Amino acid sequence: MPFPQSVDRSLASPSNSIETTRLVLRVPQLEDAQELMHVFWDPEVVEQKQVTLYEPPGGLELALKNTNDMLGQWELRGYGQWCVVEKATARVIGCVGFYHPQRHWPGVDLGWAIQRSRWGHGFATEASTAALRWIWQNTQVDRIVSLIGPDDQRSIRVATKIGERFDRADLDPVHGGPVHVYAIARSTT
Repeated sequence: MPFPQSVDRSLASPSNSIETTRLVLRVPQLEDAQELMHVFWDPEVVEQKQVTLYEPPGGLELALKNTNDMLGQWELRGYGQWCVVEKATARVIGCVGFYHPQRHWPGVDLGWAIQRSRWGHGFATEASTAALRWIWQNTQVDRIVSLIGPDDQRSIRVATKIGERFDRADLDPVHGGPVHVYAIARSTT
């Protein structure tokens, strides 16, 4: 299937990319859709609700739509989600970043999803730490939340490692199921 368009060059600027010891975080391109599809629609990721799905997992056409929606957050808000590229393999292994739909969301949400074969290597923590540093340096956002399933111990560990603290029990704004809201505020020191 041909890719309908490529990323707006201004979104892919170096100021929107982050490099860590083992990772490069970059604005997604539509060509990333197939790799992201394998991350987002992994059965365990879906079961733990580590991604917000408005439709059941589908094929490449839906993956392209979702990737385009990720780009839309960058265009609308000036921040969004990055593809997580592992330097050692030069492969997209997941995504990390910020999501803030127009309505019914408790704030700017930091989320992460890493390919299951790369779990347990600290990539989600490394990427999320870099994403937080970027948003504090490049925006006026003062508070970040992460909506995490109450039984998702891996994501809870990542949230606490990056400094987020349990804020409250709530309901998922899309599906109504229980979530725990973890939060962190911009440091004033």
